[in-house]
Amino acid sequence: MPVREMNDLIQAGLDRAVELMAVAAHNSFRFGKRNTIRLVSLGVDDMKDIAEFCYSLGDMSPLAARDGRFLMELVKEPCALILIGDKRKSDLNYNCGACGYRTCAELNKAEETESLTAKGPSCQFKNINLNIAANAAAAMAWRLGLHCRVFSTLAFAAFALNKMEGVDVATSVSVSVAKVDPYFDRHQYWTQEHWDETFKKEFPTFTRGFIGAIEE
Repeated sequence: MPVREMNDLIQAGLDRAVELMAVAAHNSFRFGKRNTIRLVSLGVDDMKDIAEFCYSLGDMSPLAARDGRFLMELVKEPCALILIGDKRKSDLNYNCGACGYRTCAELNKAEETESLTAKGPSCQFKNINLNIAANAAAAMAWRLGLHCRVFSTLAFAAFALNKMEGVDVATSVSVSVAKVDPYFDRHQYWTQEHWDETFKKEFPTFTRGFIGAIEE
């Protein structure tokens, strides 16, 4: 058996881990026993596109811009991004009313509204299924020892850039095998003053201590 260097082993392990994350997402619990999610993995070039798009949203969403800047640093070491999406309409016929319409038929007939982040209105159980799949993928990444984080910002950027066709809503799971866990110091790109100002604007009902952004 030939000698394999660490870098080669790490990249091969990351590729295999992404496949196992896809299996976990595919096999996750879902309402209606309908496996309607779609899943793709994105490489460095696609992630750079997403990073630039997020960074361009600075005036609209400082948090998206921060995550775009973060992603540009993330791709300097082995990493991957899984994008998980689904259609917005209901095929469950629960008629629960959670979407704002009395029946699934009314939801499905409603005029489609397109925004930066998704297309709506959407079935709440489809949204739950989507996030269960993302959590299953993230849990598999954790079991395999990868650094991991679920991102809504990177997902809506990928959605806006048509990185995955045939979906109306999406979320993403970012994984890395960097030497140091990169997902817990993203606020390093902002000064304390800028962070406080932005956080109060975007999350007026929370405090930094609540989400554990810093340690006292």
